[in-house]
Amino acid sequence: MVVSESLGRSQAVIDVARELSLTVSFFGDIETLGQLMVGESRRLVVLGEQDISNQIVDTLVRANRHTKFGLVVSASEDELRASNRGRAAKTLATYPIVEWIAAEHDIDILGAALKKCRRRMLKLGKNELEEALVRREFVLQYQPKVEHCDSTEWKTREVEALIRWRHPQHGLLGPLDFLPEAEAFELITPISEFVLHEAGAQLNRWAEQGLELSVCINLASSQLNNPVLAHTYQRIAKKRGLACSRFTFEVTEQDVANYNAPHLMVLNEMRELGFRISLDDFGVAVSSLGTFEQLPFDEIKIHASALKRARQNPVNLKVLAAVIGLAHNLGISVCAEGVEDQETYEFLSTIQCDKMQGYLISEAVMPNIIRRVYSATSDSPVKVT
Repeated sequence: MVVSESLGRSQAVIDVARELSLTVSFFGDIETLGQLMVGESRRLVVLGEQDISNQIVDTLVRANRHTKFGLVVSASEDELRASNRGRAAKTLATYPIVEWIAAEHDIDILGAALKKCRRRMLKLGKNELEEALVRREFVLQYQPKVEHCDSTEWKTREVEALIRWRHPQHGLLGPLDFLPEAEAFELITPISEFVLHEAGAQLNRWAEQGLELSVCINLASSQLNNPVLAHTYQRIAKKRGLACSRFTFEVTEQDVANYNAPHLMVLNEMRELGFRISLDDFGVAVSSLGTFEQLPFDEIKIHASALKRARQNPVNLKVLAAVIGLAHNLGISVCAEGVEDQETYEFLSTIQCDKMQGYLISEAVMPNIIRRVYSATSDSPVKVT
């Protein structure tokens, strides 16, 4: 990712790059931009309003002859077109992969624009995804989740399985690069069954090495309407010789907003068979509280943004503490996600989180790396490097 210094080396840029598994390079002048655009590899370029000039545009036009890149412009397109930089703005607007965002933006807006650019660059087809399944190009990485045990000890007992695609041309792709297409092409069912089969096989391989772990797997929204999902997954778990309780399935809050939808029956059926259900990206909003009563959850994962708000505002802190207390009273465990720094880790001790997950502990890694954090007990998290 090539980012203008005019936007500053903000935490939003760093966080988005980490989420998308990108390396960030900053440029402060036209010459540096030109050097960073040399080569045939795909890039994402982020410009600020100050960068919209004929010289910058000419540099990008030249780069477009030999490399493919997506462009995010943090500025008002209409205002630039009406200014003395109108020609440059009009030229940028003709580029096939460009997204305009407001000058004042947050991590979510920037991230959404970059993801959209990258997906437009990939242009994945149904045949590619089908062939990837046949050729077993999909792989799983695992992110540890540590649990607060007695006293001050934390122990790794679970991992989250995260799918990646080793694309023969594009390299390693994250789930946001291909799962939306998989849902659109109605291929999410075979892909999700692959994840469950492979995760189960990996649990058995770890068990042979003396590692007893459970695994968390994300459910796509479209899967929640599948009436045979629970029994299909039960058969897969049985085929691997594993109890259903070894699997936790994560659903996002937005996917379960309608309490009368068919997913309620599906989730209840999964729990009856022994699977665990986790509510991911919990936002600690008033609307969120109803999910405790209406839907069957064993765990909630507090979104990193909710943790940040609680650290900055005493009222938000009280709300978060109340939500955690309510969850515990209902027998629901609480996991903090997106824990990336020591300050956040120390904050967790004040709100009684049961588990945590994030880059402070480990990013998603290949299965052989998990041994480094398995059974690690400490009064502070163990960082995987």
